[in-house]
Amino acid sequence: MDRPWLQKTYFVIDRLRMVVLIAIFVFIVSIGTLQIFMRYTPGINALSWVDEIMRYLNIWLVLLASSIGVKHGAHLRMDYFLNKLVPAKVVKVVRLLTELAVILALFVLIYYGVIRTLDNLKTVIQALPLSIAWFYTAIPVGSLLMLMEFMLIFINGGSHPYYSPANACPDILDI
Repeated sequence: MDRPWLQKTYFVIDRLRMVVLIAIFVFIVSIGTLQIFMRYTPGINALSWVDEIMRYLNIWLVLLASSIGVKHGAHLRMDYFLNKLVPAKVVKVVRLLTELAVILALFVLIYYGVIRTLDNLKTVIQALPLSIAWFYTAIPVGSLLMLMEFMLIFINGGSHPYYSPANACPDILDI
């Protein structure tokens, strides 16, 4: 059954995820470069908050990029021996069970990530008057995005309905 509203919603979420990911990456690289310049230039004091913010933003970067990795099937799988030694029907069952285990783990991460975020709403980071909850939010948000990707793959029978390798960016080795 074709659901154009679902596809449109997915594309909005996907584009928003990419924009946020790129913005975080550009910010980390820019502020890191500025910090290095300021640290090694005589007479200029480095910014005290940069290291901590970069560390926390890396959490967002990893979790958002992980959900994109799920979409592209880029995460590490150790299935060489499984494909060589086990019949194809058993391989399908093992993959199904693996996907279900990952989906269950993502539900656990979302649940405890929300609890951890709510517990730390009033806790501020050392460098700035900013709640650490903003950074803990990366756990449930990133897990929810990964869950969305896994559910789309699971419902579609093992392939992502909105991803085609022909539309993907070329791999660095393909250039």
